[in-house]
Order: sequence, then structure tokens, then C-alpha cells
Amino acid sequence: MTFKTLLGATAATIALAAGLLAAPPAVAQTDRDGQQRWINIVNRTGVTIREFYMTDVDTRGWGDDRLGQNVIEPGQALRVVPTPRQRTRGYCQYDMKIVFANERTVERRGVNLCQTSNLVCGSTNSCSAN
Repeated sequence: MTFKTLLGATAATIALAAGLLAAPPAVAQTDRDGQQRWINIVNRTGVTIREFYMTDVDTRGWGDDRLGQNVIEPGQALRVVPTPRQRTRGYCQYDMKIVFANERTVERRGVNLCQTSNLVCGSTNSCSAN
């Protein structure tokens, strides 16, 4: 690689980085009432999260696995949004159930999605909302 080619590639990289830094921050997804209703499931365990269930606090039963064919590997995170029906009902409080590949489960009740953006699983015994 010649010095001229290297200099051009470096200048292009710097310009690209400057453009990315100058870009406005992404707008958080909100509902019509101005509330955000989503949760990032963060897996800080050594075990894959195999299933995730989320329902508003007034609905009985867990419903369908919200991950479907997906899983959340150790060290990964995934954003989960309530179903359109759940969102139009205007709830902020949700119950959640996490099922790990080793069959351990964690349940969190009354997580306020309007005030919380992360559900961090630090072990297969505990997931904390923050």
C-alpha cells in the first residue's frame, strides 16, 4: 500500500467517524401517550436465555414466548417490545419470566416499563430492572 493510498484511507476513516459523532442521537421509541414501553434483556450470565415471557399485570398466564426461535447468548442483549394489543391498553407495569437453557427460571413482577429500560440477568437466580 502506498503512502498516498494509506493517507486517503485514513482521511476517509476520520471523515466517517466525524460524521457518526455529529449525527443526532437516536430518538427513543415512544407510544402515543409519550411513554416508552420496551425492555432490553441483558444476559450477563454464563447460560443462554432460551425463553422470555412478558404480560401486563392484569393478564393471567404468560402467553407466548417473546423470543420465538431466538435466544439471548451470554454477553448479549435483546430489546423486547410489548405486543401492539398490550401497548394500546396503556399499561406501564409488566410481569416477566426468563427461562434459561439450564431450566432455571426467574420471574419479575410489576416491572415499570415507563421508568425502566433494562432487565439485567446477573445470574440464573436473579434479574434486576434498572
